[in-house]
Amino acid sequence: VGNNATSSKGNGNDTIDTGDFSKASGENSNTTTTVTTESTTETTTNDTVVTETTTEATTEAKTEATEAASDDATEATEADASATGAIAAPSTDGWDDSKKIYAYSWDEDFSKKMNVVLDKFPEYKDYVEFVTLGVSGTTDEYKTAIDTALTSGDKYPSLIPADNDVAKYWSEDDTKTANLTDLGFTDDVMANSYDFAKQYGTYNGELKAVTWQATAGSVFYRRDIAKEVLGSDDPETVQAALADWDKFFETADKLKNAGYKIVSGPSDVKYAIWDTQSQPWVTDDGSSEKLTLDGAVTEYLETGKKIYDGGYSNNTALWDSSWAADMANDSKVFCYFGCPWFIGSMQGNGAVDGNWGAVTGPTSYHWGGTYVMVGKDTPNPELCAFLLYELTCDPDVGVDITNKTGDCVNNKAANERLINGELSSDNAAQKFLGGQNPIEVWAASAEGINLSNVTYQDASIKAFIDEAATAYNSGTYTSVDDAVKYIEDKCASELGISK
Repeated sequence: VGNNATSSKGNGNDTIDTGDFSKASGENSNTTTTVTTESTTETTTNDTVVTETTTEATTEAKTEATEAASDDATEATEADASATGAIAAPSTDGWDDSKKIYAYSWDEDFSKKMNVVLDKFPEYKDYVEFVTLGVSGTTDEYKTAIDTALTSGDKYPSLIPADNDVAKYWSEDDTKTANLTDLGFTDDVMANSYDFAKQYGTYNGELKAVTWQATAGSVFYRRDIAKEVLGSDDPETVQAALADWDKFFETADKLKNAGYKIVSGPSDVKYAIWDTQSQPWVTDDGSSEKLTLDGAVTEYLETGKKIYDGGYSNNTALWDSSWAADMANDSKVFCYFGCPWFIGSMQGNGAVDGNWGAVTGPTSYHWGGTYVMVGKDTPNPELCAFLLYELTCDPDVGVDITNKTGDCVNNKAANERLINGELSSDNAAQKFLGGQNPIEVWAASAEGINLSNVTYQDASIKAFIDEAATAYNSGTYTSVDDAVKYIEDKCASELGISK
């Protein structure tokens, strides 16, 4: 998901898988190519390609039982497709190496999730090779590596996953990525997707990217502090205390009077407020792009300032060591705003399993997420479409992904099943939350997320907002107008976009 959290790694059971660089367990009848880069450089070179070939010839290795099960799965999928409008499993008859596809990524999280699909349909394993670049997924280095492979070389990126901070760089370029609607992703096929994912993946009326993840935000709260200050640690009581921003500050006063802080730092609330934007921050009037910041920007600046000046936090900054230390049981911090992958970061920073609960909080929001696109010139669009359909639309796969990796999925039907008894008993998030089913909270939050206003420049603009907020909180800027002007000036000078 592109996060830089310090976290402990796990298999989705002991700790939440944050998807950084953990190796998929049980992986690999297919080939993985790992491209490593020197940490001191900013470019990817062909000299550092290391290929681990773990493919075995499946012709002799597969047992008759495996072949029969695989054929049955394919035939069942084809029957389901004809009945429901799903994307059918393509036949491999007559295929050769020219039908092989390359699935790129910055780390191994995507291959881990896609291997859940390939384990269900092993007949495709010989036709998929993962290329792991070993770089940060939100950097220009990743963009350059993908773009270079799109235009040269013998490993064309047929599947292109990207963090939601940068995915629009490819999804909004029709010369690079395919229209998924043309590949079979109709409204019926996408019926189980949450609206926010379809909003993000759509460009000019065409579906260009899909995701298996529902990185819905929530508020994780300390149960022991809730019992002391609010009288109960049950989610209903805590949600009522955090139902909106007025309630949030009322509760912040109660906590402050009892010697606690409601959050670790003012930036903890930023993702929740940013997702309330009412219009795109960049618009095109036909002749040029215009900067059109809305009230979400000033609301975040003012809310953060109120937290900072009011003594409601320890005034830490997201991801710094003091902020991470406040997750431990001996801190005085009541809650953190976070999404499914964030639990792994909390566990890695000393948060104690069982002493936390989760609620939606003042507003629905998201944090992170990986979207996947299909390279426009893929040699096997049918296989790309089917694998992405299974990854993102098949409820059975969705349930498996959650139970095997701890991820929360962008699949309403899968989440309904997970809420109603199919969540693994050793699910790490459920243990972390003291037995509370986390899918209930995240699924409810996902229904309220709106990403229809997201633009390709938002990640850069948010970085400027962060800088302005820090300066405003510290007193460098004495008014919110001065802070907004800083953001506008940075957009003009660095992005070439003005009001």
